[in-house]
Amino acid sequence: MNVTYDAQVFSFQEHGGISRYYCELLKQFSMMDGIDPSLIIEYSNSQYLPELDFIHVRHFFPSHRFKGRNEIIKLLNRMHVRRSFHKLSHIDVFHPTYYDPYFLDLLDDIPFVLTIYDMSHELYPQLFSKFDFTAENKKEVSAKASRIIAISEHTKKDIVTLLNIPVSKIDVIPLATTLFPSRMGDTALSLPHKYILYVGKRNTYKNFFFLLSAIKALSKMNIHCSLVCAGGGNLSAQEKKEINRLQLSDKIIQMAVNDNILAHLYSKAQALVFPSLYEGFGIPVLEAFACECPALLSNRSSLPEVGGDAALYFDPESVPNLVERLAEVLENNVLVDSMRINGLRRLKLFSWENTARKTIETYRKVVG
Repeated sequence: MNVTYDAQVFSFQEHGGISRYYCELLKQFSMMDGIDPSLIIEYSNSQYLPELDFIHVRHFFPSHRFKGRNEIIKLLNRMHVRRSFHKLSHIDVFHPTYYDPYFLDLLDDIPFVLTIYDMSHELYPQLFSKFDFTAENKKEVSAKASRIIAISEHTKKDIVTLLNIPVSKIDVIPLATTLFPSRMGDTALSLPHKYILYVGKRNTYKNFFFLLSAIKALSKMNIHCSLVCAGGGNLSAQEKKEINRLQLSDKIIQMAVNDNILAHLYSKAQALVFPSLYEGFGIPVLEAFACECPALLSNRSSLPEVGGDAALYFDPESVPNLVERLAEVLENNVLVDSMRINGLRRLKLFSWENTARKTIETYRKVVG
């Protein structure tokens, strides 16, 4: 079976959950019999694609960030897909990596499978630019897809409700993680003695300011703990203003990370805190489990589905509730030890091999 992917997500994402997902699928498929994966791409600054020696890609000013860079990459890759598509010998299944409908007129009778990661644009439209057409594009391509993959049961329910897609057209296939405990020495990074970890973007529905309020409340209880923010870019002017207002400048650290540094941060943290109001899946939950880091999760959307009984949950609109949970993991070593054990047990339910095999089953449904 020949399965072809396009360059959409690799045009704008240097690292992140979606691009990691497709790289892991490509990697798993390359080791399996009966499936031949390919990626139509010309330019990308992805940190993950170099792991795949059968994918040839050119960088595009990787060390220079300038306005419109990703739009240029996107345009060049789209042109490359249009030039290359019908030169391929045979395509059994096409799998676009995001929602731009540019490819629809190329397919003829080739079936395509679409993965939907979340419904944040539909649920929180006020948090996105008026020039962001993700919701409109998603609605168009999902209606025409042969099958849809949802990365969690919660996302599936949202797809059915918000896009009016039949349940019978959707397969739920969970994600996984490749992160493992780091071998970095304790002195490799300058870290606070005791810290809570926050991972990823901090804008929109990620609820970061709520977490800052909880850290402030914790300090008023004479429970002193820093907050390390891994990735997500430099702190914005608005974030710095709020941190100064709360007098937390000496407690908040933002760090750029690679997988090795991130794993080290998980391994040394008192806990991961994930206060998001909405997630399609939540890969950081599995990353925390892999690195034996206790996970404190919002009780919203897919997070309870992923964390199961291995995490502690809080109401992401109640600062006292989060503070109570934080105090528990900071002061109860017996609880922390049990969470680490339960996290490793829970992690066994998720693997990229299982994700790949279930994805092949979806492809077979549309090849028929």
